[in-house]
Amino acid sequence: MAKVKLMLLALTIFLATATFGSYKFGFHFYRAGIETAPGEFSYHDRTFMDECAKARMTSLIQDPVGVRTWSRCEATMQHYGTQDAFNRRHNLVSILAILSLISFGVFAWFAMRATKPPKVVRGRKHFKGKSALKELQKISSKECKRSGSGIEFPLKIPMSLDRESRHFLAWGSTGAGKTTAMLLLMLRAIQRKDKVLILDTKGDLTSKLPYVGGIIAPHDARSLKWDIAHDCRTPQEARELAARIIPPSGSDPMWSNAARDIFIACIVSLQNVYRDAWSWRSLRDLVLADAQKLLEVAEQHYPAATQYLSDPTNKTAQSVLTTFKAHMNIVLVLGDAWPQSAGGFSIRKWLELPNCNPIILQRDGQFPQLSKAWISGIISLLASYAGSPAMRENPSTRTWLFLDEFPQLERMEHFSTLLDVGRSKGISVVLGAQDLSQIRKTYGPDQANAWIGMIGTHIITRMNLGESAEITSRLLGKQTVEFERKSETWTNGQRSVTKAIAREERDVLTPSELSDHLGVTKHGVRALMVGPGQHVYDVDIPFLDSPEQRPASVPADWTSKCARDLAPLPERNPLFEERPILSPDMANFISRKATDGFDA
Repeated sequence: MAKVKLMLLALTIFLATATFGSYKFGFHFYRAGIETAPGEFSYHDRTFMDECAKARMTSLIQDPVGVRTWSRCEATMQHYGTQDAFNRRHNLVSILAILSLISFGVFAWFAMRATKPPKVVRGRKHFKGKSALKELQKISSKECKRSGSGIEFPLKIPMSLDRESRHFLAWGSTGAGKTTAMLLLMLRAIQRKDKVLILDTKGDLTSKLPYVGGIIAPHDARSLKWDIAHDCRTPQEARELAARIIPPSGSDPMWSNAARDIFIACIVSLQNVYRDAWSWRSLRDLVLADAQKLLEVAEQHYPAATQYLSDPTNKTAQSVLTTFKAHMNIVLVLGDAWPQSAGGFSIRKWLELPNCNPIILQRDGQFPQLSKAWISGIISLLASYAGSPAMRENPSTRTWLFLDEFPQLERMEHFSTLLDVGRSKGISVVLGAQDLSQIRKTYGPDQANAWIGMIGTHIITRMNLGESAEITSRLLGKQTVEFERKSETWTNGQRSVTKAIAREERDVLTPSELSDHLGVTKHGVRALMVGPGQHVYDVDIPFLDSPEQRPASVPADWTSKCARDLAPLPERNPLFEERPILSPDMANFISRKATDGFDA
């Protein structure tokens, strides 16, 4: 209805302008006239044209003055032969005037029948288009005055430094554009020379980002080596790493906890003996040791693990050791991928740097368990170090963590540390997820709800109809709207219309609106922005022209090696000669019998 009224109003203005312009052109600037001599023309004057035009209109309603004036005008124009030219001008102006009046009448009819739009009297409002940008600009200006201006998001609207530090959560269904929204934030942070750590789940960010300081991915030949010795220095950090390498047992956590203790004993022994000079290869060689060697290590460096190794004949000890060995395949792979990691990438060193080009943690769907383990390990150790007093507070610098498809990682017990104290350490976290229920499933409803409340800015893209859209609709809340309600009655053949003000409560956005209103458009992605102010705002995020800068992946050598190359068969012992199972005489006897046949 609003679009129809707008179109009618525009048509009315156009026709009225055309009427006025035609009259000025035909009756003032290019008046009716005749050729008095070759190349010479004579025109009626402007006053005569105005008087005759007015007289012709009033003569139609039989006005006496108009009738007499028009008769005189008609006689004059017939004498000079200009009546046809006058009539053509007058008819054109009359038709345009009638059309403009009709258009205005239809517009007025629609306007009178239309009810006033509902007015939100309580709850969030949903701002769209230019009004949304205008409101965001107002809010941003107030926030920037308090804490200073930061990066622009959305385009041409600076975000305050305080809002940057309060973290972001982007969620939406597959292909809805949440990665596009995160990419805009990434590029703005990179342009400002902030430190950026990016989780790349599809390889597109690796190939398209303009600047990359390093790729960390054991399956990629370009990968930096992870200096695990520099990042895992204490027994507590060893426990964090063990929790990533050995996931919890489904039925009984005792088995995984016991296996973790053995793994912790191996790491602590390397920490005590080699300090910062051990590597994944060192850890691999140690976890492959037999039970007796592991017992000696535990007794000397981590006595808590000795209870599982002291009696190798015990069935419980055997089961624990089997569980431990079963989860060491990840360590074996990392030992092959990063045999010497000294001087490689350290998350502890990276956090202490003033600035650095982006670092990409690349996940590979071909090796999902391996990717989960090492990526979760890096982020867990980062969270542990960020929560430590050893890392000084420095809110003036900015370190960004972009974790797209965050729920695909293993559960990290201390990840909340990044959200709790990261703000004071200058760390901003940007999480991406397809569904809030994924976070609830991994971290529990209480933890997920706490994070939703702690995160300052939410970016919501299209949601498929279903439970996810319903949950999002409930999170956005309800609003009370006030509107005019008309009722029509007929009494004794007469129509009467009564108007009353009514109120009702409704969703700020319904699940169907979250599905239909948001998502990919012709020029970009339409999303909702929640956090600034108290309302909900439409934002249009343009597609960014990012040509491919480098291959998404360059497979490392170990990914193409066969099993014989990774674990070659043992060499033959020269002390033992191969001997035939049968003696030569027996072999000849069997061969002769097979040829001659046996007697019955």
